[in-house]
Amino acid sequence: MATGTLLAAVWSTPAPAAPPTAPPKGNGWELRPSPSFDYAPGVVCDFGIHADPIEDEVYYRTLTRWPDGSVRTEAATGPLVYRLTNVATGASTTGDASASGVSLHHQDGGLTGWSHGPLLLGVRAGLGNLPRGFYEIDGPAWRLDITAANYRTVSGAYRITKNFCVALSG
Repeated sequence: MATGTLLAAVWSTPAPAAPPTAPPKGNGWELRPSPSFDYAPGVVCDFGIHADPIEDEVYYRTLTRWPDGSVRTEAATGPLVYRLTNVATGASTTGDASASGVSLHHQDGGLTGWSHGPLLLGVRAGLGNLPRGFYEIDGPAWRLDITAANYRTVSGAYRITKNFCVALSG
């Protein structure tokens, strides 16, 4: 799953990245850097959040392609940890986005992902089956559907392990 695109955090001085581990066994796996990202105040929490990857060794493998050559399904695995920062106060913590899974990229821009393990997820007001917030979600077998309009539905065997709007509010 495109884990790095589903996360958010902040840190004023990023920690040096550890050297990458060996890629998963088999052909076609590629290490892709995960981006830093930001949520403005009021988008997912009352305050702004900045996210920087501090451990980033996620490997991706394209499994199938659409007739136009774009990625249809891909697998992802590997550790991904973000430093999440409340932009207003400087309070920070870490969030784990190291889920392994498979993603189906819809031709309309939507995405369906089947995951095992933790992932970070921002939900905007009215655009998900969870309340507005920024979460670490974990579980043995869960699904995330994101429509082309950015509506996010989480289902299956999952639990919310962290609510960063609460954890970073102090």
